[in-house]
Amino acid sequence: MKDMTLNMQDIARSGHVTRWHSVRCARSQTLAEHHYLVTMIARELIQRILGDALPAETRLLALEYALTHDAPELLMGDLPSPLKRRIAEIAGHADPLLRIEREIAPEIAARRDALQGSALAAIIKLADLMDACLFIREEGIGRHATVVAEKTETALRDKILESQRRFADLDWSHATKLYVQMRGESGTDNRLLFEGSL
Repeated sequence: MKDMTLNMQDIARSGHVTRWHSVRCARSQTLAEHHYLVTMIARELIQRILGDALPAETRLLALEYALTHDAPELLMGDLPSPLKRRIAEIAGHADPLLRIEREIAPEIAARRDALQGSALAAIIKLADLMDACLFIREEGIGRHATVVAEKTETALRDKILESQRRFADLDWSHATKLYVQMRGESGTDNRLLFEGSL
């Protein structure tokens, strides 16, 4: 097989590769947008949950992973989560998707492996779920999108509870507070303040 490792030409297309193709949406979300938002949410969660004590190189590793975590989708496309879970159930430890991801992006797989089982991995997954929840709630259209949004928010709540159990010494309520704020249910909406001052 020829070398299919992601290169900068592939990365440059991340603004054109879209997600959510199995859900009707008012607009498309690009992979670049998703990576950016997951990274910014993860950055905020890291600061709120872990504070300044985290070594700079560990913080950089986590943020680099957040910024590239779905980059294999540049070549594979955005497979729906239920399909990914079903393939993993059938294949077990021989999951072909993970194998292909390792072939396409070995450095991303190495970052994932380095973070596996850590509070940082949980934070990045929470950021990933928050972005999904926010996008589908804002842009989803129809009954199916509503069902997907509810399932995604359930997955977010479950991940917060799992993180609280696994890393009980950390305050995971920050994740809930940030999500509520991002949904516009608390905090200041600067758009209204800015528009009101004109």
